[in-house]
Amino acid sequence: MNIELFDKVTKQNNNGDIVGSSTSLNPEYKELMKEFKIQFNDLVRSLQTDELEAVGLHNNYQNSGYYNKYFWGKLVFKNNYRYEDLAIWIGISIDGLFIYLGVSDNFDIDKNIIRNFLKKLIDNKNEFVDFNYDDKSEFIRYKYINNLENINKESFLSVIKYLTPIYKKALMQFVFNKSDNEIKYNTSSFDIKNIILYGPPGVGKTHNYQNLINMIEENKSQNEIFNTISNSLHVELDNDIFQKVKNEKRVEFITFHQSYSYEDFIEGFRPNNEGIKLEAGIFNKLCKQADENKDKNYYLVIDEINRGNISKIFGELITLIEEDKRDNFEVTLPYSKTTFKIPSNLYIIATMNSTDKSIATIDIALRRRFTFLKMKPSLELVTNPSARDMMKKLNIYITDKLGEDYQLGHSYFMKVQNEEDLEFVKEYKIKPLLEEYFYAEGESPDKILAEVFSNG
Repeated sequence: MNIELFDKVTKQNNNGDIVGSSTSLNPEYKELMKEFKIQFNDLVRSLQTDELEAVGLHNNYQNSGYYNKYFWGKLVFKNNYRYEDLAIWIGISIDGLFIYLGVSDNFDIDKNIIRNFLKKLIDNKNEFVDFNYDDKSEFIRYKYINNLENINKESFLSVIKYLTPIYKKALMQFVFNKSDNEIKYNTSSFDIKNIILYGPPGVGKTHNYQNLINMIEENKSQNEIFNTISNSLHVELDNDIFQKVKNEKRVEFITFHQSYSYEDFIEGFRPNNEGIKLEAGIFNKLCKQADENKDKNYYLVIDEINRGNISKIFGELITLIEEDKRDNFEVTLPYSKTTFKIPSNLYIIATMNSTDKSIATIDIALRRRFTFLKMKPSLELVTNPSARDMMKKLNIYITDKLGEDYQLGHSYFMKVQNEEDLEFVKEYKIKPLLEEYFYAEGESPDKILAEVFSNG
């Protein structure tokens, strides 16, 4: 790893923005930042063991706190021991690479207590490492390794293996309140199981369902998850996390429509070569998989949920999807006569377009059982000045005429690099949408654009 590269990509400009993390700044630094993140994340992943897995790699740059500028990743126990606010952290700053056992700001126990607990367990003269206990910081830290060009990974793996049983003792003491032999499963601290992402076209609903799954997998707090998505904060997706969920067949994607039925969703009789056979629907199958594998989260993503007949599709299971009914309540299915329940490790994530007039007729049962997360257009994510100006003026006009639910989302403009790109977007993306929006008023897109830009 190149420490000079680290120094270069983490310099600050006069506004305090981090060079390389903003698309509006020098593209060279943006690419260097990506290159260094790849190098660092590869290093953290190489330090995984049979018991520990790497997390926190999708958004791992810090420019505050005791270490002024550093990248971080962390190792947590897999499955039953998974908990991320107390972790083995891997960090790199201009001073070099370091490892520490410590807690995040979400940890609700006095950090002095946890520090003193760790200090008693860590032997300063053990055969692997020489630890520093720093009273100014929030953790016990392994000494810096300055020679990043020739990192001895075996040495670091020895440190991690030494820390692992200590980490386990700390988890049992402060998180699970159990002995080593008593394991309490803690899949996620995210208690909301049914979520609908809704907003106007182009606000990134599809992108953010993947982002939502990533953050749940990384055990992010509910406040952080909702703040990131509802405020359209840009987070680079760690494709490895989402891909892992897909590869393990823990996520299913479906689209509701007027013909979608209970038989498709739960169970029903289907024709085959031998006649008619009772088959389980996609929701039925996913619930059974989740119930048989409690140490993993499962996800059902429903696109355009408002276009389906909710009462018809969910049937008697509409009650069971509630958070407090999971695992405990069950019903007898009408066709198979088998008992059925919905496990708590299954998340239902749906998307909905706020311009769709069918939203007004959404079943009250759906409104009561889902948490609605509104997504708004974000000018900050549009870097081209002309594109940003067009988006701002059009949305002011549209809001005044139709309401904010019809605004143009940022994804229409995010890829605009020059005037030619902007003309293409205007002609083939914006005009057709304006024509649809203002069809009843009989105003042409060209007239609307002329009016918008003549006023400002």
